[in-house]
Amino acid sequence: SSSVTVAVAEGNKEKSEKLLRSIFYIEKSQKDENSLMLIPNHRLEVILSSPPDLFNIVRGQESVEECTYNNEVNNQNQNSIPYLSHLSSTTWVHDEELGRGYLLLADAGRSGRIWRWEVGGGPITIGRSLNMERSGCRSGLWVNADGTNIGNGTCPENLFGDSSETEKGKMSCPKSSTSYLSASPPLLGSASLAVELTRNAERSTVGANIIVAEWGEKRIVRVEGETGARTPLVILVPHPSVGEGHQQHQQWRRVVRPNHLTYTPFGDLLFSDNFLESSSILDDDAPYHVGVVYRRREAVQVLPIPAEQSRDAHGWTAANDGEDHGIENIDVLFQTRGFIEGMALGADLSTLFVLVTTETSHFGKTKRVYKVRLSADEDDQDSDDGGSDKADDDDDEFTVFHEVNASHCESNGRDSSSGSKLAVDEKGTVYLIACPSSVTLLDKEDGNVVGTLTLDNLQTQGKYPSLSSPFTSISFGEDGYLYITSPTELMRIKSRVEGMSLPTNLVVPSPSKKAFDAPSKPSVTTDSNGQ
Repeated sequence: SSSVTVAVAEGNKEKSEKLLRSIFYIEKSQKDENSLMLIPNHRLEVILSSPPDLFNIVRGQESVEECTYNNEVNNQNQNSIPYLSHLSSTTWVHDEELGRGYLLLADAGRSGRIWRWEVGGGPITIGRSLNMERSGCRSGLWVNADGTNIGNGTCPENLFGDSSETEKGKMSCPKSSTSYLSASPPLLGSASLAVELTRNAERSTVGANIIVAEWGEKRIVRVEGETGARTPLVILVPHPSVGEGHQQHQQWRRVVRPNHLTYTPFGDLLFSDNFLESSSILDDDAPYHVGVVYRRREAVQVLPIPAEQSRDAHGWTAANDGEDHGIENIDVLFQTRGFIEGMALGADLSTLFVLVTTETSHFGKTKRVYKVRLSADEDDQDSDDGGSDKADDDDDEFTVFHEVNASHCESNGRDSSSGSKLAVDEKGTVYLIACPSSVTLLDKEDGNVVGTLTLDNLQTQGKYPSLSSPFTSISFGEDGYLYITSPTELMRIKSRVEGMSLPTNLVVPSPSKKAFDAPSKPSVTTDSNGQ
């Protein structure tokens, strides 16, 4: 287990400590006036730890060449070869046949992998297994694409793995550290996962179909449990152009970084997208980050495609689930100038918490948690005003729930903007990764800090102390644990509460729909923008 400090927030300490003790297993005696100690065997433990994927590039005279790095070049064994690149989120799946659940881990690094971690029904831990290879990039068609036309890129190789074999044709990095450059791996994998909500299922985590946000393919797909086909759910989205009011819905673009897949109780799929924008309307033409939250209405009703069409679907420029390509079923719920780092439904099921990070030259990084009210269907069509930050334009629909400047964070870990850094438990308490190595708990009523869970000596945790790993995601399992990831580690801490659970009896019944019509010619052969 790792050393963790639970700090009680200033203010109403008695109320805050009572809430913290109802969530974590805390010793009766306090560490000091403001800190609590977790009970042994209930502290944070690292259950998966991989060497870092440094994606080293060999220095050359006129070109660079990728090489495979290993912490122990002279000792090529299974334990020293990276198998995790950049974990970005986790989701719990309940298997009715097994009578238990397991955790799926989304890796956004390189071409992506989805891992499965589980504990068997007996005394032996099953541990990790590979659930899906190349989970975010397979065709390479959209790697160097401009957003509308197909590119000619290639998907990066997943060189690392859980075997000691090195892929043929790839070289090992020179032993001299001066011979190569270390760089972050390309993020073209799977950023976010979700279990498709099934009407009247025993629980919301029961389902054979998994939703995957593919960064390399720039789309959101549903992996069909029966056939393995990848049915596109989202490809094109409305472009919320600055200053164009209702005209924003006349422009459509391909998603760039779809993330934070979240279902509503009615079967709608909420998701975010982050992209760079530049506008002469502003003071300068420098690109800036734009974060948008979209809703794909009745996503659970999208008809599956046949397995034989999965390959052609990589080249589609629209999600062809209806005669209008599903465009009329996607709308903008929230947009802001910043980077969306997390989303979670509130306990009342009608509120969406959105974590946004903005960076300025004067104040550094600022993190805000917005509280977004999910309006009724008939109200949403008229609610989009096209402002550059809708959270500031409509106080009834959007409010700032919590705000913090990252300058208070300890500088013992680099931050990562890729991940799902927001969660809500069954009581409504909000969990936020505001600093690289800590989790902040917010009161569900006023957004005030209740306490923080801080990992001591970040750089010394896990098997590979040379890596300074920031937290990238946080989520609840149904096994009594709160799960936290860094790019190359999976951690968990025992919890008395579970995550917020969705009802399944509110899912909209399937209407009578005509059979799915695939395009007569795969879009891969055209330069159509799909509009």
